Amino acid sequence: MYKQQIDSYFDDPRRRAELVEHISRLVRVRSVREDARPGMPFGPGPAAALAEALKLAGELGFTAKNYDNYVGTVDLSDAETALHILCHLDVVGEGTGWTVTEPYEPKEVDGMLYGRGTDDDKGPACAVLMAMQAVKDLGVPLKKNVRLILGTDEESGSEDLAYYYAREPYAPYTFSPDGEFPVINIEKGSYKPVFTKSWDAEEATPRVKELHGGFRINVLPPEAECLVAVSYTHLRAHE
Repeated sequence: MYKQQIDSYFDDPRRRAELVEHISRLVRVRSVREDARPGMPFGPGPAAALAEALKLAGELGFTAKNYDNYVGTVDLSDAETALHILCHLDVVGEGTGWTVTEPYEPKEVDGMLYGRGTDDDKGPACAVLMAMQAVKDLGVPLKKNVRLILGTDEESGSEDLAYYYAREPYAPYTFSPDGEFPVINIEKGSYKPVFTKSWDAEEATPRVKELHGGFRINVLPPEAECLVAVSYTHLRAHE
């Protein structure tokens, strides 16, 4: 019965402009996990992103809470919570090779917003906030509360959620808008092999001395390098 009102709400060009600006505010914060500091379990970047997100939620009229810079929560109402929506504000390192813009300088080009975290997962977090704002603005009479949980360590093991759920109960329903709509039921697998090789001390064949590739285990490496030792005797034998 609210479909027409909801469609009209989001068809307003101002909503799109607001969403882009909200996402951009968060993207400008470099929220890569670093060494812990007092009161900042995952370093200053994730803590700063969480502070900015909770500030935004407050500006939109929501009740927000910071759980010791592990996670932040945003509640739609003070009713019993029936749904948790899981998003995260941390990002993996920016890597190299950015061309359209710098990683933390969001830029819209041909309808696409570029910047680290626009898709994973700051964009979805802002979309959830706007959806909650729509429910509130339109007066949709929900009987239960929806709680947005903003994590800060999803890319490095989710210690943030472990901290939160050690203190708060699970909700009956949960989903995460961390990907394409409406659902993804597959993701790249986790393969963590260990390769070893031994050589005799006098063996003259080429051997791998070093192998480097990528900067995080959950990021496809943009480049790799290998150092191979080859003896002079081996080279002469194959001339």
